[in-house]
Amino acid sequence: MSRLEHAYIEISLFLLKRFTKTLKFDIYVRRTETDYTKIFRSGDSIDWDRVKIYTDKGIKVFYCTISDYEVYGLYVERVGYELNQKQTPISQAEALEFMKEIVNYTMHEFTVKLMPTERTVEAAANMISSCIDSLNRDPKALIRLLSLMSHQPYLIKHSVAVSMFSVMLAKKAGIESDSNLKIIALGGLLHDVGEGQLDFDPEDVEILDPEQRRMVWRHPELGKQLLDGLKNIRSEVIQIVMQHHEQPNGHGYPNGLRGGEIYYPAKIVAVADSFASMITKRSYRDAFTIERAVICMRENQGKYDRALIEHLHDLFLKKIAA
Repeated sequence: MSRLEHAYIEISLFLLKRFTKTLKFDIYVRRTETDYTKIFRSGDSIDWDRVKIYTDKGIKVFYCTISDYEVYGLYVERVGYELNQKQTPISQAEALEFMKEIVNYTMHEFTVKLMPTERTVEAAANMISSCIDSLNRDPKALIRLLSLMSHQPYLIKHSVAVSMFSVMLAKKAGIESDSNLKIIALGGLLHDVGEGQLDFDPEDVEILDPEQRRMVWRHPELGKQLLDGLKNIRSEVIQIVMQHHEQPNGHGYPNGLRGGEIYYPAKIVAVADSFASMITKRSYRDAFTIERAVICMRENQGKYDRALIEHLHDLFLKKIAA
């Protein structure tokens, strides 16, 4: 991918409708693979009639420069915080857009800048809290969310899917506390942040060589190191990040924990992680059907908590049958 491609990041004009002030960053449209044209400047107010002209021409994605992305992210954080404080009802479409943008910004800071802040994590937690109920009521909302994120890297889409699948699975397992669900959702969102510190992309490799495997096995510890210095990260979230590859049979990593030694929310995220990976098309294989993924996980139950696999089956296959 070219350097110029890395210089622009997709933004949501849908959310900018909630911003009443003039822009603090430039907005672009993409003309060709490498050519971007500025359509609004910092200091402008958005002309929505002009936007409609572009969307009528088939341009659905708008961008800001990577240097302006933090300013845009602060706008999104502010609106999300206000909605959370006021407990303002939002539509499912808005919930999906806010979740997408907060996740994009959070994961950008974790996996691209490698400079997460307490503010970023708090914004992600607030938005998860605001959106959990809306997304959990309708499992299809998650599919729509992932569709909205089709232009994003696998790691970001996967993190969103794991976060939401984890919440759905936790509720199916009887966990109802909002604080516990937020911990599980945030643990699912951040479970793979350590992968951003690897010097290769595991998504591009079908079979890891011994050195790559050793590096991948370190990513839970790398994630923990990244999160340890943040005041607003609860220890339970870090436990999930550290233990989401542990297995009840003791064959997991990094510490080979067994059964009851593994933090239960980490077991939930482990199931959601594998399931989300299987049903997603990868660079080296097609996506599994939901039925095939659940069957494969059932056949390998030493790797997962047995009761959680049954909850996964009931959550997805019974709904499909119905």
